[in-house]
Amino acid sequence: MKTYKPCKVKRYIKIEKLTFRKYHIADLHLLIQILYPSRRTTNPEVGIIEIIQFTTYQKQLIKDTVHSLTIINELYRDKDKYGVLYSTKEDIYNAIHLLQNELNIPHQSYLLAPNLRWFYKELQQYYQDTFFTSKEVQLKLEKAKTTVYEHLTELVDKELIEIIGKKAHAFVYQLKD
Repeated sequence: MKTYKPCKVKRYIKIEKLTFRKYHIADLHLLIQILYPSRRTTNPEVGIIEIIQFTTYQKQLIKDTVHSLTIINELYRDKDKYGVLYSTKEDIYNAIHLLQNELNIPHQSYLLAPNLRWFYKELQQYYQDTFFTSKEVQLKLEKAKTTVYEHLTELVDKELIEIIGKKAHAFVYQLKD
């Protein structure tokens, strides 16, 4: 009968002392690394990060944050046969949203989903310097009332447009500069 020597498990990670840290995102990455040292992720949606011209440091920060978010949402992510978790678009968008102050993104419209980005660009094309209501947008873009309402509500939440008043029972909107 073969006997095995007990294996010592290393339960600590040497943490580099950083002289300046703006956010606690680096702490999140360290915690995830300590709690799940052997978890691996892969990102099939890398092209999304290439849309905006990020620096190498910014890309690495986004990838680290996507890795951490994927591990946190492990129950809702697919795995391959080796146990590698697949990151999703949602993880990438959430990472960019969390890091938007750090990344200094010039146009917040990059953070929008593709259909909402299209809607926002159409608003910019037709209503750059004018006020508009949801009914006017609905007729101009030939979209359903519910779709227009949902998109306008989300754009107000993301502070890309603002409600400036009421006209009868309808809100009057304006694009923010």
